[in-house]
Amino acid sequence: MATPRTFGILAHVDAGKTTLSEQVLFRTGALRAAGRVDHGNTALDTDAIERDRGITVFSNQAWLTHNGRSYTLIDTPGHIDFATEAERVLPALDMAVLVIDGSSELDAHTEALYRLLAVDHGLPVIIFLNKTDLVSFDRERILAQIRRRLTEQIVLIENGSPDPEQLAVLDDAFLESYLEGSMTDEAAWASLRALTGQAVPVLMGAALSGVGIDQLLEVLSLTAEGLDEKQSTFDPNAPFRARVYQVRYDQSGERVAYLRLLSGRLKPRDAFRFEDTIEKVHQIRRYRGSSFTTAEEALPGDAVGVTGLSVPRCGDLISGDTLDAENSALLRRFQPVLAVQVQPPKGVSPSQLLEKLRILEDEDPALNVQWDAAHGVSLVQVMGEVQMEVLTQLLSDRYGMAVTLLPPQVLYKETLAAPVVGCGHYEPLRHYAEAHLRLSPGKRGAGITFESRCHVDDLPISFQSLIRSHVFERVHPGVLTGSPLTDVHVELLSGRAHLKHTEGGDFRESTYRAIRQGLMKGQCILLEPFYRFDLILPAEHLGRAMTDILSRHGSHEAPDLQGETVRLSGRGPVSAFLDYPTQVRAYSHGKGSILFQPDGYDLCHDQEDVIQKLAYNCGADVQNPTGSVFCSHGAGFYVNWDEADSYMHLPVEKP
Repeated sequence: MATPRTFGILAHVDAGKTTLSEQVLFRTGALRAAGRVDHGNTALDTDAIERDRGITVFSNQAWLTHNGRSYTLIDTPGHIDFATEAERVLPALDMAVLVIDGSSELDAHTEALYRLLAVDHGLPVIIFLNKTDLVSFDRERILAQIRRRLTEQIVLIENGSPDPEQLAVLDDAFLESYLEGSMTDEAAWASLRALTGQAVPVLMGAALSGVGIDQLLEVLSLTAEGLDEKQSTFDPNAPFRARVYQVRYDQSGERVAYLRLLSGRLKPRDAFRFEDTIEKVHQIRRYRGSSFTTAEEALPGDAVGVTGLSVPRCGDLISGDTLDAENSALLRRFQPVLAVQVQPPKGVSPSQLLEKLRILEDEDPALNVQWDAAHGVSLVQVMGEVQMEVLTQLLSDRYGMAVTLLPPQVLYKETLAAPVVGCGHYEPLRHYAEAHLRLSPGKRGAGITFESRCHVDDLPISFQSLIRSHVFERVHPGVLTGSPLTDVHVELLSGRAHLKHTEGGDFRESTYRAIRQGLMKGQCILLEPFYRFDLILPAEHLGRAMTDILSRHGSHEAPDLQGETVRLSGRGPVSAFLDYPTQVRAYSHGKGSILFQPDGYDLCHDQEDVIQKLAYNCGADVQNPTGSVFCSHGAGFYVNWDEADSYMHLPVEKP
């Protein structure tokens, strides 16, 4: 039996992604009729919020069969505010369909999605050029943009066959038969199958009228066959492994964990031990939108919903009886750049609101709900205004809470400008651990990385592994504003344990204190989030726009004149551009628009002002001490960070 495959459909908002999904389900017999977004009757936009707004907010899936193989289609949100939701399901995919609106310009979000799929996740990508029946469709223009901004390794499929010239450029064996004139249509398709993961098939169609859907299904089948040839077969007899790619709560409030099986088998009543907790699978569900059928067994390749498991989180890898949560915190291309304070309505306590926000965070970990104990308020992280509106509506619809969201604040991060060595010692009575870490500036966007240069004769590998775990297990606050530390490479230089007194949490304390002391000693700098933007407006306003961008500490590329309009692409600080869409609409009299997408972090343009405004006092942060604890005459005593080096039991290296 052919291995089940999972594919995602991704696109920028309004490209026709959900319409295409409906047509795929209809043509494969999974639906009796294809729904329409404008009619509010699609199978995959099942939430009232989605139908009210006419956009996909939650990733949803449907099981189907085609050419003797079963597939799971995952329809993802297209709006940039829900990009984290789309990105979260990508580890469950084998391949992806990127839908591009052929009637308009190729936008920056589509460019980012392609990099996310093909580069970050290494997925085979099929491009479906949609809306080619509209008069604004310009075939040569959009293909040129794809080659320039996405990839040159495209193979156009027209009139039922792949373009032989484009195949000949990518496949030497096919080139030989092409030059000899012995090329056949079967050979062209075989070449495209062999190029799975290298060539990008490009199809043209119109999803609303069903044009091009059958050809897309055939290319999906071909890509699945190509994956079969390139990948080892999933083994149902191997130990159980599965990826948790999504969590949802159904209408009855029951938690559903969505798993992509990588090996082994899964049956109802199978038990898992997660540390001290034993949980059993209740149901295995195969979903089509909000409806499902139960299954007696799931095999490798299957993507199913499972009830009964409360411990695994989005991104976790279940391997036998172990739970690898490290992958849950992998650096993502799309990350929230704003934080908002959520105020409960009258009659609802802050703790009751926090409880419901934790449920929403279970579904969407990017919300990163935090409790500000000092002020008694809940904080959540969001991508933008539309997500804020949806969050407010979710709390109202599900829990009857008419909450208020305060104006958003920018999320900053901190890093280092130069290497520094931080040392942490923890030795209250009957405890002992010391760790020395070199902290060095990392590549922008790399997050926290780790390596050990400590010999196992000096510190056993088990303790070195503990230090590594403690580096990654939490977000380490910076010392300038308390913002998360990022883009730092951590090297374990040396460490010491005690034969009798070192316990499990001792190296946690010494590791945390080593990082904090290093930051206090080092040259810390503040980072702020940036937007990548596409600004389209009447050409007469170009001068005003260019001046605005520079005054807001942004930069831009050369203007792209398109008749009476101009397109200006660039990047700038989120804090400086938050209100700019309103400004654009005002000075262009409603004829201009600007689209944003997160573009990582860079040096903060007003560091001193931000530090002063946030007024973080690292010395008063009792939860994150900067000094170390030593022992003398049977009692522990605290030594401040700037004096701790002279008390260390191991020599302190230079940076």
